[in-house]
Amino acid sequence: MTALTKRALCAAALMAVPLSLAGAPAHAVTTCTVNGSPVSGSTVTGTAGPDTISCGPLAPGDTVSGLGGSDYIVVNGLVAGTVDGGAGGDSLTAGGGTAPTGRIMGGADGDFLLVGANAGVVDGGSGADFCRVTSGNPPVNC
Repeated sequence: MTALTKRALCAAALMAVPLSLAGAPAHAVTTCTVNGSPVSGSTVTGTAGPDTISCGPLAPGDTVSGLGGSDYIVVNGLVAGTVDGGAGGDSLTAGGGTAPTGRIMGGADGDFLLVGANAGVVDGGSGADFCRVTSGNPPVNC
């Protein structure tokens, strides 16, 4: 093999590596504040007590969980992942609505769920819940 051929093969290999890496998109990172502190990741979790959680849009596979206590959770954008208030009388708001993969779960106790267009699942859970969706799939257990 000539030196020129070796250089050409080497250059072609170097060009192919970045192209193959560019084909795999990175998972979106959810950005939230939990009780005033910034939190990022595909899983955002509150505490056993009452929490105030505010997030941007949730990608499929992202989860926001309030755990126990009476939590106040707001998602500013589309929910394609899961929001779970957990136990306690929670207030969950998702004005951007849900994608078909989106789930908004009130959990145990009396919850207040306010959701935009619902293409996914809005479930109040057990307890006396108030649920409102602007359009789409009706809420359950409310």
